Amino acid sequence: MVLSIFLVDDEVIEMDLMQHFIDWKSLGIEVVGTAKNGKKAWEQIQALQPDIVLTDVRMPIMDGLQLASLIQSHYDWMKIVFLSGHDEFRFVKSALEAGAVGYLLKPIDRRELTAVMEKVKGEIEKVQLLRRSKQVLISKYLGELVTAADSAIREQALAELAKVAPEVVARQYVIALISGSAQPAVDQNQGSAVIQSVLKLNSQPLSEGAMLLSHELGWVVILPSAAGGAEDGLWQSLSTALMETLGEPVTIGIGGEGLGRQLHEGHDMFLEAVAAVEERFYLGHGHIIHAGEVQHSPEVDATVNVTVTVTVTVDVDVTLESDILLQKLSLSDAEGQPFLNELHSCYERLKRMRVDREQVVQISKQLLQAIHAELLKYEDRANMGVGEVNEWIQTIETRNTMDEITGYIAALLETIRQYLSTKQQDPHAALVQEVVEIIESQYGESLTIEYLAGKVYLSPNYLRVLFKEKKGCTVHEYLTKVRLTRAVELLRNRTLKIHDVAKSVGYDNTSYFCSFFYKTQGVTPNEYRKKFL
Repeated sequence: MVLSIFLVDDEVIEMDLMQHFIDWKSLGIEVVGTAKNGKKAWEQIQALQPDIVLTDVRMPIMDGLQLASLIQSHYDWMKIVFLSGHDEFRFVKSALEAGAVGYLLKPIDRRELTAVMEKVKGEIEKVQLLRRSKQVLISKYLGELVTAADSAIREQALAELAKVAPEVVARQYVIALISGSAQPAVDQNQGSAVIQSVLKLNSQPLSEGAMLLSHELGWVVILPSAAGGAEDGLWQSLSTALMETLGEPVTIGIGGEGLGRQLHEGHDMFLEAVAAVEERFYLGHGHIIHAGEVQHSPEVDATVNVTVTVTVTVDVDVTLESDILLQKLSLSDAEGQPFLNELHSCYERLKRMRVDREQVVQISKQLLQAIHAELLKYEDRANMGVGEVNEWIQTIETRNTMDEITGYIAALLETIRQYLSTKQQDPHAALVQEVVEIIESQYGESLTIEYLAGKVYLSPNYLRVLFKEKKGCTVHEYLTKVRLTRAVELLRNRTLKIHDVAKSVGYDNTSYFCSFFYKTQGVTPNEYRKKFL
């Protein structure tokens, strides 16, 4: 582990010696900055937050003792070592009493420097171990305090947290819940790494204020209200970074906004954040929603039934009569689209009325059951590839937004409608199309009219008649056209010989292929390759 050190001295020569003539690397230390007085040093120390500060005692503007006092009050974990002349020991004594780890006399003796730095490194290791243990306890108690449903557990967690970290309990906070849109949920560890990175760039480091917890609903960010109030762009930065890394939009719900509240109200703030995230059911994914923006649903009749006609009144229970639905599913392709339009309109009305999620899911279940009842009429329903009703219901129960529920049902209906529409088409056209697909996939083989007719269970003569009627050319003419098109494509590959091309498109006799090619193109295959390719 490489530690960082910041050097402070107003003497140019002394600073140059410390910075360039001490082998800090061999001590496992890296110099991250320098300053010539305490005032300039303090400005940089706040940004760099080094592990060690090596400072002279007597300096203009702000001396080392004043700088040490500032450091101790803001970063009690940062280790301070003083530089002093022999006649300044009374200053150093005061510094040691104020919490400095040690002191060095000028000019610096390398052996003394090594001994002091080893002592400092030992102190830092102890502090880091204690900080890690403390942070584990803080995270544990915070998780229980904020998210536990049992009030007794929350009260106990608050009491324990006050013992371990009274400074944490004393602050005001805002609490945010960040929830992804994917099913199943995205990688928690990956998301946590992104959030921690953004928090360190936009706010204080996690150990200094902001805290992150993983939860089954997503990520819980607990942010000191001073940072929360000043960092309006933080939530957008988090949203953007997670979208770029995870490849999906996230919804951020924020509770305890404004001046924030203390942690004894942490559970209430968490519930506010959860309620804000749940607004995505109406708004969709990718929004940043503050608790104060949550709209409460108006009183809606709890006996909503899916028995509504196509002509729904504006403020009714938005129903879809099963008999009308069944009739529409059996209608022609031309009349299927109006039903899909009505479906979308119906759910938009549910959204405007802010019908709660439970009722919308119940309405959707009844609709899916009606669709399934209609499909039971078709013996070949397994060929539709749409699954069973229990799978449909499980799917909509996992959808987080009303648009996702609507989209799923609409896609299901469209798949069914297209299948039924295809079945109602001219069966002869379907047979001819099947022959076309065989020709286009097997043109390189020896295809005969008898073979093709057998594939679609027709007599050769009847296939000739149907194919000519539907395609406007004979089977042989269509096969020839397909082979010629493919031959031209293969001629572009100059590594293929003419007899290879001929064989690839179904002609074992190269001379016959060349003759046929000349007859249709006016040039031989070789001439075509030279002239046009």
